[in-house]
Amino acid sequence: MYKKKNIGALLIECGKITSDDLEEGLRIQKELHLKLGETLIKLGKVTKDDIEWILSKQLDIPFVIVENINLDPGLISKFPRELLVKSKVLPLYETDDEIAIATDDPLNGDVFEAIQALSGKKIKLSSGNGEKIEEILVQFFKGEGVPSLIRYIQSLVEKIEGTTFYRIDFILDKNSCGINVYGSGILRKLAVLDAPYKKEQVFDSFESLNIAFLYDVYSNGSSLFLSIYPVTQTCDSMRFPSIVGTFGLVFPGDITFTDAQVERLPNFFSSGNPVKGHIFLSTKGRILEYEKTIFTTDSAPSDFSRFSIKTAIPETCGSCGGKGCERCNELGYLFDKRLEGIYSSADLKNMTNKVERWQK
Repeated sequence: MYKKKNIGALLIECGKITSDDLEEGLRIQKELHLKLGETLIKLGKVTKDDIEWILSKQLDIPFVIVENINLDPGLISKFPRELLVKSKVLPLYETDDEIAIATDDPLNGDVFEAIQALSGKKIKLSSGNGEKIEEILVQFFKGEGVPSLIRYIQSLVEKIEGTTFYRIDFILDKNSCGINVYGSGILRKLAVLDAPYKKEQVFDSFESLNIAFLYDVYSNGSSLFLSIYPVTQTCDSMRFPSIVGTFGLVFPGDITFTDAQVERLPNFFSSGNPVKGHIFLSTKGRILEYEKTIFTTDSAPSDFSRFSIKTAIPETCGSCGGKGCERCNELGYLFDKRLEGIYSSADLKNMTNKVERWQK
């Protein structure tokens, strides 16, 4: 019904303007060399929302009230700031093969092709108020560098996948954010970001990347120390008790979980201390049930006799001597050697030659 009518006719049909308003607009349009919609806005006959709503009807696309949209930081940060702000394009959500966007210019084909090329997905188009889209995007990208934090975390996770680092530390103060990784007794200081972040922004960054996690937090008065434990794997097929030593903690279903020796906190992830992400991932009691327990590599008992072990073994990078280089992803360690099977603590000590670091 709308596709065969021009904007002027649609505005009259919808009761936004009168025939006299349209005639005046067409006359002034020639003098000002503007589009009809822009002229009618300038004359105060309609609002920008009116024009964009009518344009959506003319093109048969949805019109969205963008100020009511819940932003997806992970999605927005996939695209250059300049592309989105200058073109007034707001990414809304994505599926496996489609990305939905809102724009005030549904005919801006070059920009849509650029977004499609960057995302590798088809575009699902909606119309929205361009001024509000621009305002939302400017505020988003001013948000204390949150998109930059998301990109850094995404890059870091890619670096430590397959390693024995299972904890990411954030040292948050009023001017900066220090980032370390920890696992197998190794603490590696990686970066100091020159921006202040809040605990909630770190949480939101992991959630926008669809990374489930547990956490611990404490303050020394001037800084906040936040430890994130990504939950990245399941352990359905391994025997118990188990030691799992590759990136991230393990989600063992209803099996008891502990990392009893880390930070000297017994039953650290206990049901009495629920944490963000998986509050149901907890120990079943104060007494460690070794026969039903999964341990991180550096928290395992020192005298076990038969444990199911699946881990990588950290070895100092020969190219940089542990300083960090391109070969080791700046981590200082390589993780090419793997261990999988049933072992005792003595077996592990003999095979790895590095138990003093794991028990650090």
